[in-house]
Amino acid sequence: MPAIVRPDTKTLFQIDPTWFAQNGRDLREEMHGALCAECRARYPSAADAPVVDRIHPRTAEVQRVDALWECLADHCGRLPGYIAPSTLLTVAIFRALLANGNQAMSPEQLHRRIGKSNPAGILKLLLGAEIENGIVPLEN
Repeated sequence: MPAIVRPDTKTLFQIDPTWFAQNGRDLREEMHGALCAECRARYPSAADAPVVDRIHPRTAEVQRVDALWECLADHCGRLPGYIAPSTLLTVAIFRALLANGNQAMSPEQLHRRIGKSNPAGILKLLLGAEIENGIVPLEN
């Protein structure tokens, strides 16, 4: 039996898309709600967002992705007020993961990205009794 490792501030977390369906929520609608005004005007509803080619900014690799992920990662998430000081911590963590294209992040990385709480506080929130916004530890 493998040893059970307790998550710490270096443990990676990501959004589990299946959690939304299992909990009667729609991830694409949540993503649409996190869009900036400019992207929301481009895609008035989640259904209006097609699959698009996204060119990775560092590797130039072309991937087919949901236009909502592309907007969040390449536009909205880069705007100065995307995660404001008044943004609730749970929302800030969710938005940071959305803006990161759902690439897993640790509480330490999340803290640096959102500038709220501290890594231990973020870890405590992520390991709470209820899963918030489908954010779970990355399974190896």
